[in-house]
Amino acid sequence: MHWCAALEDYKADLEAGRTSSSPFEFKPERSGWGPEKRVYTNPLAIFSGNYSFLLLFLISISFVLQLLIPGYTELLILNPTHIMERPWTLVTHLFLHGSFMHFLINMLVFFFFAPVLERKIGSTKFLLIFFLAGIFAGIGHSLTSVIPSLGASGAVYGVLGALAVLMPKLKVYIFPLPIPVEIWIVVILFALYDFFMIGSGDMIAHTAHLSGLFFGLLAGMSLKKTV
Repeated sequence: MHWCAALEDYKADLEAGRTSSSPFEFKPERSGWGPEKRVYTNPLAIFSGNYSFLLLFLISISFVLQLLIPGYTELLILNPTHIMERPWTLVTHLFLHGSFMHFLINMLVFFFFAPVLERKIGSTKFLLIFFLAGIFAGIGHSLTSVIPSLGASGAVYGVLGALAVLMPKLKVYIFPLPIPVEIWIVVILFALYDFFMIGSGDMIAHTAHLSGLFFGLLAGMSLKKTV
């Protein structure tokens, strides 16, 4: 009885017989409850068609490994001065975070917005936007700084940028304000903040944020006529 992002697409998926984006959608033969019936036979079934949840899980595991394994972060971090010798770090740095707060903020934003984008454009296109925005962010940072970088922020900005184009009226609450704001306004505010903070020395990769956002906007515009 309330407006929900991508609700029409969700209903269309169900009517077309495609896999639901909800991990708790039961098949008809499993709708009853009895001692012989179980909802899941495979604990990994929740990730089927929900790659945003899978990424969230993998990034969380990677953060735990950072805390447990000496040298893990140094192996996977993006170092602009060694990017030609270690090109894989353009991807692996997305699975690292510098602190618990850094990890928490990124994953909270990812949790709320990544599934929405995945339901809107499909899992494959969602993965492409996430990783390509992250790679683009890494390249943008490497062209403007020699300081090592880590974090999924650039890829998350790509997700936000794509959503701002595809679903500009999506309502967002910015804590602690109680008033919903359309996502395109939020993206503009984030972009302006990062732009004016470039060179501030606050140890935040603002050019990576802007690069990831720029890719997300381009991806959103290229997909707008097809979704």
